[in-house]
Amino acid sequence: MTNSFSHWDKVYTTKVHEQVSWHQDHATISLDWILEVTQPNDAIIDVGCGVSVLADNLLDEGYSNLALLELSTTALEATQKRLESNLDKVSFYNQNILEFFSKKRFKLWHDRAVFHFLTDANNQQIYLQKLYDYLQQDGFFLLATFATDGPTQCSELDIVQYDVAKITQLLGERFKLIKTTAELHPNPNGGAQKFNYFLLQKQ
Repeated sequence: MTNSFSHWDKVYTTKVHEQVSWHQDHATISLDWILEVTQPNDAIIDVGCGVSVLADNLLDEGYSNLALLELSTTALEATQKRLESNLDKVSFYNQNILEFFSKKRFKLWHDRAVFHFLTDANNQQIYLQKLYDYLQQDGFFLLATFATDGPTQCSELDIVQYDVAKITQLLGERFKLIKTTAELHPNPNGGAQKFNYFLLQKQ
Protein backbone atom coordinates (compact mmCIF):
# COMPACT_ATOMS: atom_id res chain seq x y z
CA MET A 1 0.00 0.00 0.00
CA THR A 2 1.30 3.42 -0.83
CA ASN A 3 1.85 5.66 2.16
CA SER A 4 1.44 8.68 -0.10
CA PHE A 5 -1.23 11.16 0.84
CA SER A 6 -0.68 12.67 -2.61
CA HIS A 7 -1.74 9.49 -4.44
CA TRP A 8 -5.21 9.51 -2.92
CA ASP A 9 -5.48 13.28 -3.10
CA LYS A 10 -4.89 12.96 -6.84
CA VAL A 11 -7.67 10.37 -7.10
CA TYR A 12 -10.19 12.63 -5.36
CA THR A 13 -8.97 15.77 -7.12
CA THR A 14 -9.01 14.44 -10.68
CA LYS A 15 -12.12 12.24 -10.56
CA VAL A 16 -15.78 13.09 -10.08
CA HIS A 17 -16.48 11.72 -6.60
CA GLU A 18 -19.68 9.98 -7.68
CA GLN A 19 -17.78 8.19 -10.47
CA VAL A 20 -15.04 6.46 -8.47
CA SER A 21 -15.49 2.71 -8.78
CA TRP A 22 -16.36 2.13 -5.11
CA HIS A 23 -19.04 4.85 -4.92
CA GLN A 24 -22.43 4.03 -3.40
CA ASP A 25 -25.43 6.35 -3.41
CA HIS A 26 -26.51 4.69 -0.16
CA ALA A 27 -24.50 2.35 2.04
CA THR A 28 -25.76 -1.22 1.67
CA ILE A 29 -24.45 -4.20 3.63
CA SER A 30 -22.24 -2.05 5.85
CA LEU A 31 -25.14 0.05 7.08
CA ASP A 32 -27.41 -2.93 7.66
CA TRP A 33 -24.81 -4.80 9.70
CA ILE A 34 -23.82 -1.76 11.74
CA LEU A 35 -27.46 -1.17 12.67
CA GLU A 36 -27.75 -4.82 13.70
CA VAL A 37 -24.87 -4.90 16.19
CA THR A 38 -24.53 -1.35 17.55
CA GLN A 39 -26.49 1.36 19.32
CA PRO A 40 -26.67 5.04 18.24
CA ASN A 41 -24.34 6.20 21.03
CA ASP A 42 -21.64 3.59 20.29
CA ALA A 43 -18.27 4.83 19.02
CA ILE A 44 -17.79 3.82 15.38
CA ILE A 45 -14.83 4.45 13.09
CA ASP A 46 -14.88 4.32 9.30
CA VAL A 47 -11.34 3.63 8.10
CA GLY A 48 -10.69 5.03 4.64
CA CYS A 49 -13.97 6.91 4.56
CA GLY A 50 -13.22 8.77 1.34
CA VAL A 51 -16.40 10.66 0.48
CA SER A 52 -18.64 7.75 1.49
CA VAL A 53 -22.22 8.49 2.57
CA LEU A 54 -22.07 5.85 5.32
CA ALA A 55 -21.61 8.60 7.93
CA ASP A 56 -24.61 10.50 6.49
CA ASN A 57 -26.71 7.34 6.66
CA LEU A 58 -25.69 6.68 10.27
CA LEU A 59 -26.38 10.27 11.29
CA ASP A 60 -29.82 9.92 9.75
CA GLU A 61 -30.33 6.89 12.01
CA GLY A 62 -29.47 8.95 15.10
CA TYR A 63 -25.81 7.97 15.53
CA SER A 64 -23.77 10.58 17.35
CA ASN A 65 -20.25 9.23 18.02
CA LEU A 66 -18.61 8.73 14.63
CA ALA A 67 -14.96 8.92 13.57
CA LEU A 68 -13.77 9.17 9.97
CA LEU A 69 -10.21 8.39 8.92
CA GLU A 70 -8.88 9.21 5.45
CA LEU A 71 -5.51 9.74 3.75
CA SER A 72 -6.82 12.23 1.19
CA THR A 73 -7.16 15.76 2.55
CA THR A 74 -9.37 16.62 -0.43
CA ALA A 75 -11.81 13.80 0.35
CA LEU A 76 -11.87 14.56 4.06
CA GLU A 77 -12.51 18.26 3.50
CA ALA A 78 -15.36 17.44 1.09
CA THR A 79 -16.90 15.15 3.69
CA GLN A 80 -16.48 17.74 6.45
CA LYS A 81 -18.27 20.31 4.31
CA ARG A 82 -21.10 17.90 3.56
CA LEU A 83 -21.52 17.06 7.25
CA GLU A 84 -21.06 20.62 8.55
CA SER A 85 -24.40 20.61 10.38
CA ASN A 86 -23.30 17.53 12.39
CA LEU A 87 -19.67 18.29 13.19
CA ASP A 88 -20.32 17.87 16.91
CA LYS A 89 -21.08 14.20 16.24
CA VAL A 90 -18.08 13.39 14.04
CA SER A 91 -14.30 13.28 14.59
CA PHE A 92 -11.96 13.50 11.60
CA TYR A 93 -8.52 11.92 11.24
CA ASN A 94 -6.32 12.84 8.26
CA GLN A 95 -3.94 9.96 8.94
CA ASN A 96 -2.44 6.81 7.51
CA ILE A 97 -4.06 3.92 9.35
CA LEU A 98 -0.61 2.41 9.93
CA GLU A 99 0.24 5.48 12.04
CA PHE A 100 -3.20 5.94 13.58
CA PHE A 101 -3.45 7.39 17.07
CA SER A 102 -6.55 8.27 19.06
CA LYS A 103 -7.63 8.47 22.67
CA LYS A 104 -10.90 6.79 21.69
CA ARG A 105 -11.76 3.10 21.69
CA PHE A 106 -14.42 1.93 19.27
CA LYS A 107 -17.36 -0.45 19.44
CA LEU A 108 -17.18 -1.03 15.69
CA TRP A 109 -14.33 -0.63 13.20
CA HIS A 110 -15.54 -0.38 9.60
CA ASP A 111 -13.23 -0.87 6.62
CA ARG A 112 -14.68 -1.06 3.15
CA ALA A 113 -11.57 -1.66 1.03
CA VAL A 114 -8.56 -0.23 2.84
CA PHE A 115 -7.12 -3.42 4.28
CA HIS A 116 -6.90 -5.13 0.90
CA PHE A 117 -4.41 -2.45 -0.25
CA LEU A 118 -1.93 -3.75 2.34
CA THR A 119 0.15 -6.14 0.24
CA ASP A 120 3.08 -6.25 2.68
CA ALA A 121 2.76 -8.79 5.50
CA ASN A 122 4.40 -6.47 8.02
CA ASN A 123 1.93 -3.68 7.22
CA GLN A 124 -0.95 -6.12 7.56
CA GLN A 125 0.21 -6.99 11.07
CA ILE A 126 0.63 -3.31 12.01
CA TYR A 127 -2.94 -2.68 10.86
CA LEU A 128 -4.31 -5.67 12.78
CA GLN A 129 -2.50 -4.58 15.94
CA LYS A 130 -4.02 -1.09 15.61
CA LEU A 131 -7.41 -2.72 15.14
CA TYR A 132 -6.98 -4.86 18.24
CA ASP A 133 -5.67 -2.00 20.37
CA TYR A 134 -8.40 0.48 19.45
CA LEU A 135 -11.37 -1.87 19.39
CA GLN A 136 -13.33 -2.31 22.60
CA GLN A 137 -13.56 -5.76 24.14
CA ASP A 138 -16.33 -7.66 22.30
CA GLY A 139 -16.25 -4.92 19.65
CA PHE A 140 -16.92 -5.64 15.99
CA PHE A 141 -14.71 -5.56 12.89
CA LEU A 142 -16.72 -5.04 9.70
CA LEU A 143 -14.44 -5.60 6.72
CA ALA A 144 -15.09 -5.55 2.97
CA THR A 145 -12.43 -6.61 0.47
CA PHE A 146 -12.27 -7.67 -3.14
CA ALA A 147 -13.26 -11.32 -3.51
CA THR A 148 -10.87 -13.99 -4.78
CA ASP A 149 -12.54 -13.76 -8.20
CA GLY A 150 -12.72 -9.96 -8.07
CA PRO A 151 -10.30 -7.25 -9.25
CA THR A 152 -6.57 -7.55 -8.65
CA GLN A 153 -5.95 -3.80 -8.74
CA CYS A 154 -7.75 -0.60 -7.76
CA SER A 155 -6.71 2.98 -8.54
CA GLU A 156 -3.54 1.64 -10.17
CA LEU A 157 -2.50 -0.14 -6.96
CA ASP A 158 -2.18 -3.88 -6.34
CA ILE A 159 -4.52 -5.39 -3.78
CA VAL A 160 -4.89 -8.66 -1.86
CA GLN A 161 -8.07 -10.67 -2.43
CA TYR A 162 -9.72 -12.42 0.53
CA ASP A 163 -12.16 -15.21 1.25
CA VAL A 164 -13.36 -16.60 4.59
CA ALA A 165 -10.49 -19.05 4.99
CA LYS A 166 -7.83 -16.46 4.26
CA ILE A 167 -9.20 -13.73 6.52
CA THR A 168 -9.91 -16.02 9.48
CA GLN A 169 -6.45 -17.55 9.26
CA LEU A 170 -4.88 -14.11 9.21
CA LEU A 171 -6.89 -12.84 12.20
CA GLY A 172 -6.32 -15.97 14.24
CA GLU A 173 -8.05 -16.65 17.54
CA ARG A 174 -8.36 -12.99 18.52
CA PHE A 175 -11.48 -12.59 16.37
CA LYS A 176 -14.55 -14.75 15.87
CA LEU A 177 -16.32 -14.76 12.52
CA ILE A 178 -19.98 -13.81 13.00
CA LYS A 179 -21.09 -13.86 9.36
CA THR A 180 -20.00 -13.22 5.80
CA THR A 181 -21.62 -12.45 2.48
CA ALA A 182 -20.73 -11.57 -1.09
CA GLU A 183 -21.69 -8.45 -3.01
CA LEU A 184 -21.62 -7.67 -6.71
CA HIS A 185 -21.01 -3.95 -6.58
CA PRO A 186 -22.09 -2.04 -9.69
CA ASN A 187 -19.34 0.23 -10.93
CA PRO A 188 -20.72 3.71 -11.75
CA ASN A 189 -18.67 3.58 -14.96
CA GLY A 190 -20.14 0.23 -15.99
CA GLY A 191 -19.46 -3.38 -15.07
CA ALA A 192 -19.36 -4.77 -11.54
CA GLN A 193 -16.86 -5.64 -8.83
CA LYS A 194 -17.02 -8.68 -6.56
CA PHE A 195 -16.63 -7.93 -2.85
CA ASN A 196 -16.64 -10.16 0.22
CA TYR A 197 -17.94 -8.79 3.53
CA PHE A 198 -16.89 -10.16 6.91
CA LEU A 199 -18.31 -9.35 10.34
CA LEU A 200 -16.03 -10.43 13.17
CA GLN A 201 -16.02 -9.91 16.93
CA LYS A 202 -13.01 -9.33 19.13
CA GLN A 203 -12.45 -12.14 21.63
